[in-house]
Amino acid sequence: ALKKTGIKEVLDALKDKTTLFSGHSGVGKSTLLNAILPGMEVRTGEISDWSEKGKHTTTFAEMFELPFGGFLIDTPGIRELGVIDIEKQELSHFFPEMRERLNQCRFHNCRHINEPSCAVLAALETGEIESSRYESYLSIYNGNDTRA
Repeated sequence: ALKKTGIKEVLDALKDKTTLFSGHSGVGKSTLLNAILPGMEVRTGEISDWSEKGKHTTTFAEMFELPFGGFLIDTPGIRELGVIDIEKQELSHFFPEMRERLNQCRFHNCRHINEPSCAVLAALETGEIESSRYESYLSIYNGNDTRA
C-alpha cells in the first residue's frame, strides 16, 4: 500500500462488494484503505517498541462507501488470536498442504514430527511444504504459539 503497487488489482476485487478488513494491529489495514480511498486520511499508527505489535489506532469499525461501487469496513486490529478446541491429532487437518498428504503417511496416527515414512516430513524436505508453515504447525502443536 505504501508503494502503491497492486492497488488496481485490489480495487477490481472490491468493486460492487462489501469487504471487511481484519487482522493484527499494525499490519496495514488503514494504510491500504488510505491507498484505496485517497483523501480519506484514515489515521494510521506505528509498531510498539515494547510489545513489537501494532498500536490500536482504529478504535471502532467504520464502513466506507467506495466511489466505484461497494463498501469497505475498516476494523480495529486484533491483538491476540488463539486456537481453541482443536485436538492435537486434528491439527494437521487445518493445514491444507498437510491435509492432502495425511493418507500417504505410514501410520494413521502420524503426528508429522519424527515418525518414519511421514509424507508431510518428506514434502517438507523437498520444499513442497514451506518451512514457515511447518514451524507454525509445530508451534501450535506444542502449545507455545506466541506469534499473535
